[in-house]
Amino acid sequence: MLFLVIIAALVLGITLARWTQARHASMMLKGSRANAPTAHTGGEIALMFLKSEGVEDVQIVEHNALVTDYFDPTRRRLFLHRDVAQGTTLSAWAIALHEAAHALQTGDALGEFKWRQSCIRMSRYVPMAAVFVIVGLMIGRILIGRNALLVAACVIVLLLLLNLGSLPSEFNANKRLRRFLDEHLKNHPQAAGRLDELLFCMAIREVGDLLRSPRYFFFSALPGTGKMRPQ
Repeated sequence: MLFLVIIAALVLGITLARWTQARHASMMLKGSRANAPTAHTGGEIALMFLKSEGVEDVQIVEHNALVTDYFDPTRRRLFLHRDVAQGTTLSAWAIALHEAAHALQTGDALGEFKWRQSCIRMSRYVPMAAVFVIVGLMIGRILIGRNALLVAACVIVLLLLLNLGSLPSEFNANKRLRRFLDEHLKNHPQAAGRLDELLFCMAIREVGDLLRSPRYFFFSALPGTGKMRPQ
């Protein structure tokens, strides 16, 4: 019975992860075809937002590696892909503004954001690491097929729960944009509505990261692979 419950939870979780991936990709593609309501680039609108909130210690760094478009709270740097930093589309705005909003999370909110980042890293790298461990245990005849499947399912379900449980930090970041967007886009209600949809997609975009684990593991985690951050 327990086995069936875990497998059912795994199927539901993977279905949810696939949906978030598809939703994010679809909406961002549409947003990339729509010009922002003003001529500011993603990097410029992010700096404008931060300045309006009295934040002047954040540096924007263009970074085109596999892992990009994120805020590093330790170094107070906002890493953006060149297309985002220099883009003037609604998607560029949504990415830059959402990540910039994390810079406003301090105190308890900062702790929650760092935990969120830890959950994202686990979702990206633990699944493939678990595969190697489980296969090794099966080769050593320590695990049989059914038990190996159960262990793998438990790992995936746990990672999904951790990922979903830390999502409030992402929605909190979007909430911190509200005052700025209401003022900056008061004459552009249609763009404001579309930007809200894109910001929602930014909040949920990492839910499906465990499905990309092979890509992250082999292209950014192993020695000699691409750097996650510039030095």
